[in-house]
Amino acid sequence: MKILLLGSLISTEQMELLNRNSKEKASVAPVNYETMLAKGLSENGAEVEALSIPAVAAYPYSIYKRINSRHEVIFNKIHVQWVPFVNVQGLKQVTIKKSVERLLKLWLKNNEGINNKVVLMYSMYPSYSEPAIQLCKKYGCHLCAVVPDLPEYMYSWKKMKGIRGGYSQKITQQMLRLQGACDSYVLFTKPMAKKMKIDNKPYLVSEGFCDKSIFEDIPEQEKYEKKTILYGGNLSKLYGIHNLVDGFMKTNMDAELHLYGAGADASYIEACAVKDQRIKFMGRVERTELLIALKKAHLLIVNKPTDDDYSNYSFSSKILEYMISGTPILTTKVKGMPEEYYPFFFFIENETVNGIADSIFQVLQKEQNELLRMGKSAEAFALKSKNYKIMAKHIVDFLMRQIQF
Repeated sequence: MKILLLGSLISTEQMELLNRNSKEKASVAPVNYETMLAKGLSENGAEVEALSIPAVAAYPYSIYKRINSRHEVIFNKIHVQWVPFVNVQGLKQVTIKKSVERLLKLWLKNNEGINNKVVLMYSMYPSYSEPAIQLCKKYGCHLCAVVPDLPEYMYSWKKMKGIRGGYSQKITQQMLRLQGACDSYVLFTKPMAKKMKIDNKPYLVSEGFCDKSIFEDIPEQEKYEKKTILYGGNLSKLYGIHNLVDGFMKTNMDAELHLYGAGADASYIEACAVKDQRIKFMGRVERTELLIALKKAHLLIVNKPTDDDYSNYSFSSKILEYMISGTPILTTKVKGMPEEYYPFFFFIENETVNGIADSIFQVLQKEQNELLRMGKSAEAFALKSKNYKIMAKHIVDFLMRQIQF
């Protein structure tokens, strides 16, 4: 089976370079996911190519006024072609769409005689999903969309206002209009199907996957001298960052809270770090540095609130990355999380500031052997049941059923 990945897959090195030269840093989560997806599909016998729109902030939030066409080969076998575009807001989306139309049409024409082919698209981003829907229909090619987040929530955490806020709302409305137009779907949670009104279409629930090889070049790490809690990701109130920081400040433990990432509420964390020296704001760092920190921490925390509608349809893909670090995890019980994960986590049952403070205290009071056992059991589960090769095989089998139907 031939699969064309349509999304933002580029090499880790190039992603880090783009982010290094940008004031606003793009999330690396989509690239991490697509990297494992491409690798897993290939190792399960699919012939994989990628047509990729690099995730980079528009000028002047990055130094790049234009992203040129480029070719990369990853894992020595997967050809990745960058889609060229003018990286200036307004022109960016228009030029992406034109380039995708041209390059996708070329791929479809070159593979017109091949029946077992699929375009597998990451997210419903309009600049490439719209031409993909139209061209796949025209050329009779099966189009499957991976949907990690519901369109109506993709931009909500950024809280953008003015022209940028209006534009994000426009993109959201376009995605909502297009979301039912694909032939099949890979969803991160089962409730997504009903919410998207696609439960009458073929879909597979696959909440993500993990790859132990990301720690291959990282030796075993000694834990930090002080007990350390680590949070990495969007620094936004939507993700519970205020309650987490406030809850930690309520404790009087001889411990530290390390926060990695960027987001709308980074300034709040910086202010709290001035008031409480135990809080360390690390910002956005290169991937290797974060992976080392995951190993050195005593506890990893994911504090996504469960009282909003978003949590009903949410599964954080970084959970699986955290699990294979071998460090125990304290998390909220979001409704999108399958119950099979429950035995491997410590849970925040009370999400108030006092409740979070109590949860942190209770977990860090446990014996080190118990924390180690919990971390290692989560690691074993993830590697056995959720590794990228096993999960990608489910996707390959699902796609084969669709094109043979």
